[in-house]
Amino acid sequence: MKPYDVGLVCGRFQTFHKGHEKLVDTGLLLCDRLLILIGSAQESGTERNPFNINTRTKILREIYGDRPEIMIYALSDMTDENDICPEWGRYLLNNVDRYIYKNPELMIYGNDESRSGWFDKKDLANTAELIVNRQDLPISATMVREAMAKDDRKKWMSLVNPRLHKMYDVLRAELMSVPFYQELSKN
Repeated sequence: MKPYDVGLVCGRFQTFHKGHEKLVDTGLLLCDRLLILIGSAQESGTERNPFNINTRTKILREIYGDRPEIMIYALSDMTDENDICPEWGRYLLNNVDRYIYKNPELMIYGNDESRSGWFDKKDLANTAELIVNRQDLPISATMVREAMAKDDRKKWMSLVNPRLHKMYDVLRAELMSVPFYQELSKN
């Protein structure tokens, strides 16, 4: 038995990279079960959200398989993804409740600041938060997308799990369907 029953990792994963993997792996070390919510599920084909929800889910399944302790679900934005406030926190927790019927005991994320501002304190009475230091693995999804747009396969391969390497051409094709990345590839 691990210190926590259920942990939560929530992100857009546009696209999933080694920094995200560190969050998930940390959750798996500390929690019996891990809920992964893929945010902005309704968005695709844009600069910030080029990959569709099916692609992002497939990426996670490629790395983690169908392990019973990992639950992967889509999470659409409440309104505007920049509306991070207690209402958004309640929306997130209500969606978590749909899958595990309670709040997670641990929320894991990689920003350098607390996300407790997303929630009313009473909403997180029994939930701990773990902030994983990003300085050890300074990777961003923007870096990963730029490497793909510029067709720098070697750099991209250094930023993602080796299990994804065989998906490069398919992922790059989806990315390059977005006009922003078509332009970026020319620079």
